[in-house]
Amino acid sequence: MISSTGLPRDDNDLTITAQYNSDDVDIEKGVNNTNDKISSNESSHYNPQNTLEKEHSDTRISYEASVLDEPISKDLPNDAPDGGYGWAVVVAGFFAYVTMFGVANIYGLFSQAYATSTLEGKSTTLELMTVGSVLFVSLNILSPISVLLVRFGTRFNYALGSILACLGVFLASFTTEVWHLYLTQGLLFGFGSSFLYMSVASVIPQWFTKRRAAAMGISSAGSGLGALSMSPMVNYLILKYGLPWAYRILGFFLLGICTLGTFLIKDRVPMSSYRKSQPIKSPIKLSMFKMVNFDIWLIGSVISVMGYLPPVFYLPKYAASIGINKSDASNLLSILSASNAVFRIILGFGADKIGRLNMFIIVSALSGIFSFVIWPFANSYNILLIYCILWGATSGMYYALAAPITATVVGMKDLSSGLSIAFIVSAIAAMGTPISAAIQDATPNNGYIGIQMFNGAIYVLGAFICLYLKYRLTGGSL
Repeated sequence: MISSTGLPRDDNDLTITAQYNSDDVDIEKGVNNTNDKISSNESSHYNPQNTLEKEHSDTRISYEASVLDEPISKDLPNDAPDGGYGWAVVVAGFFAYVTMFGVANIYGLFSQAYATSTLEGKSTTLELMTVGSVLFVSLNILSPISVLLVRFGTRFNYALGSILACLGVFLASFTTEVWHLYLTQGLLFGFGSSFLYMSVASVIPQWFTKRRAAAMGISSAGSGLGALSMSPMVNYLILKYGLPWAYRILGFFLLGICTLGTFLIKDRVPMSSYRKSQPIKSPIKLSMFKMVNFDIWLIGSVISVMGYLPPVFYLPKYAASIGINKSDASNLLSILSASNAVFRIILGFGADKIGRLNMFIIVSALSGIFSFVIWPFANSYNILLIYCILWGATSGMYYALAAPITATVVGMKDLSSGLSIAFIVSAIAAMGTPISAAIQDATPNNGYIGIQMFNGAIYVLGAFICLYLKYRLTGGSL
């Protein structure tokens, strides 16, 4: 998931403690990050014809260097294995994504169930939908806390996140008021998810270089496959055992896979006593806001990902509005999740070939176009099925590509701070759901055309902003 940095200077000019060679870079940047221009020394190595975004082999730096901000070359072997036990780590990442985003992506089912049972007459659609937004806000805003605890190792963070997330699901089963959901499935589950997410983001780059985006694509496919498996399961559990026991059974399921993931996940090298003795310091550097390219990336990514939650949360409700029963609506959500999972893997491999930023621009634009030209005309099961397949295939790549693109923009040395800021700022994107609810309230007959146009517009706008970023980084838009 974490990309290598941009074009380096000559090998002798490098100041980063880890070693590079001329083939060790992802040249999506093509320019110096800190001052947004190429120095005269770098110009001799910079060929605009070769700045097409592609991944070169054998990057010899780990994410730990940026997180801990200390020399690690003495601890970490030069070459990541690009496989081996790394695939077990990918499986652990897959389980983490099943837990985090699998549950988050099926919140629409829980919301619809609450609206017709426990919380009927006690909460509005806006209040219920905002619970899902709180989950994503918590995941993003609280993620830097896990960076502060990196001294204890990835396994510790992963285990702590698993406990908190599963506890959030268990406690949600006792909900009798909407604010109970805000505290459990929103805040507590989101807090636990932040530890899981940063654990995966920090450990996979230790094991993979040229297959990094592919490895993250496989891990992040857990979000789609998790929702694919849990959507019919949760729907069945709600109908057979009721909402409280559906939560409890789901909690035990998540606890099982998280326990397995905790045993599988492993840092490539043990945490040294030197790292453990270092004082805890904030991972956030406010000076990074002076980097224009980084600011553009933050704006473009936040605007784009703001369109991700509304269709996911509103699909069961929209399906019911056009006469589709709950079982078929659950199947549609499963199909959307399956498409999302399969194409995260495919597009992850593709991003390693054509460039991570290129891929993000393409899928964002397509997601917006599908919301413009298909969703408004989805008045039957078959048309809505087409939308779920196409939109699901392109909509979720931010969570697989955010860290690699951030690395490209800011460089590996500042990656820890860049990721922390990016995740905190991206919490703004969770406002897409309450904004959509407000738009629907203002639409005649509570129609969905306003949500559909809003969703398409922000995806396309985000794509254009990132296209401008690409122009700044490489000197061209193609």
